Amino acid sequence: DWLMLAALINQESKFDPKAKSWAGALGLTQVLPSTAKDLGVKNPNQLYQPEISIKTGATYLKELLDYWIPIVNDSTEAMNFALASYNTGKGHVQDARRLATKYGKNENIWHENVEPMLLKKSNPKYFNDPVVKYGYCVGKEPVQYVSNINEYYEEFKNYTAGKTSFNSPSSFSIRYGD
Repeated sequence: DWLMLAALINQESKFDPKAKSWAGALGLTQVLPSTAKDLGVKNPNQLYQPEISIKTGATYLKELLDYWIPIVNDSTEAMNFALASYNTGKGHVQDARRLATKYGKNENIWHENVEPMLLKKSNPKYFNDPVVKYGYCVGKEPVQYVSNINEYYEEFKNYTAGKTSFNSPSSFSIRYGD
């Protein structure tokens, strides 16, 4: 959904193609150079090119969705898990799912189940738990990230509802540069 991708870009870079995070993520979609390399981007500076950044971020988000959909069996829930993974990595989200199971919550539902467990991963009682494999996580950041993107997505959907001047960018052919 191009509106979800726009919401992600709004959260990541506020549509600034020259954005660079403290962690070294680059461009509109704030993909790390190591992730971009795995996705076929040869030169990290290419991430400052909007077409490449969007294609790379969309490919990475799709990869995460493809990972989560068969696990949680719900596309809306899978998007929440994919967004959290985009922000903090699949490992931390998997840890939060294991904690959810341990504490009697549904490991396949984000809100009020896995989400609070990710928040707890900044507490030694939880990040040192034997079911946790990836240790400490600033859980507040990915939880707020998912919430923000979902809010932006709803705002963008409401804004574009009924407008005929918007075309889905899925019709565009975007290729990686050299």
